[in-house]
Amino acid sequence: MIDFRGNEILIVNGLQKELDCPVIRANQTAPIPSYPYVSYTLITPISANNGTWGNYNDAVDRIPVTQTWSFTVQSNDMTESMTMAIKACNWFQHVGRTYLEDNNLIVQQIGDITSRDSLLTIGYEYRNGFDVVFWLLDEVKSTIESIGTIDEVVLNNDTIN
Repeated sequence: MIDFRGNEILIVNGLQKELDCPVIRANQTAPIPSYPYVSYTLITPISANNGTWGNYNDAVDRIPVTQTWSFTVQSNDMTESMTMAIKACNWFQHVGRTYLEDNNLIVQQIGDITSRDSLLTIGYEYRNGFDVVFWLLDEVKSTIESIGTIDEVVLNNDTIN
């Protein structure tokens, strides 16, 4: 099974360290941090990745899947929002890619940075963001027993090893 919480901690801690600002889950009831901050949403928890389940010798079956996450930088300053979005995107493209790959989370695709500005009742919030598609393996304990290997075949009285 995918470790959603473990992946979330991995991504958030790395990005927060790079940007030196809060990185919080969107769509929750919680105090809003001071600007600037990054919010994220796990848009697609599991998407088929044109693979099939593989049975491995460690008794764990695996299938490749993807997840799509959306990241948005919020600020009360347009330049700050754009600059931090670019810095976050660069992290996923470069240093963060290695950091995540070392922890079995592959950055498969990064979308364009787009404006996601919002007019609030009390002011204007500058928002710039992008989506990231991660490639990973979903895992379940295997229920398939191994039938072993074929060591020898006899065909027309000839033995083939």
